[in-house]
Amino acid sequence: TYHDIGMIWGGRLLSPTGIFADENSDAANGREISRHLIFLTDGQTATLDLSYGTYGVEPLDERRWRDGPGGSGSSYSLTETVENRFAFACEEVKKKNITVWVIAFGTDLNPIMTACAGEGHYFAAADADELSATFATIAEQLGELRVTR
Repeated sequence: TYHDIGMIWGGRLLSPTGIFADENSDAANGREISRHLIFLTDGQTATLDLSYGTYGVEPLDERRWRDGPGGSGSSYSLTETVENRFAFACEEVKKKNITVWVIAFGTDLNPIMTACAGEGHYFAAADADELSATFATIAEQLGELRVTR
């Protein structure tokens, strides 16, 4: 799972200054908007440098990461690169006044995920019942929850 791209796109979709800014103003009908991003994952960071991904084939295209002998490559592994980008993207999302919630479904939370969400904003759900209960818990913590199109 490449968590970085999910966090980047989640932030882009919700940002009041991003590519969808026209639909994400800071206020509607004179009321302040509260934004929440629920990051749901069913896997740990699991990279494979020979797979074709969002940025092409990593060692060939070198858009996100470079592997190489003799110090010409990255000082981080591809997995570390993805996790560092996830952590950075998460902090940037939160700077846009977006609350981040993390749910690990059928997998364990890792320190990158829990640090991203912060205390009380991360959950692990082993099955559909636990997942449903997790969403109910999040909904209870959101005041005046309103979903719009």
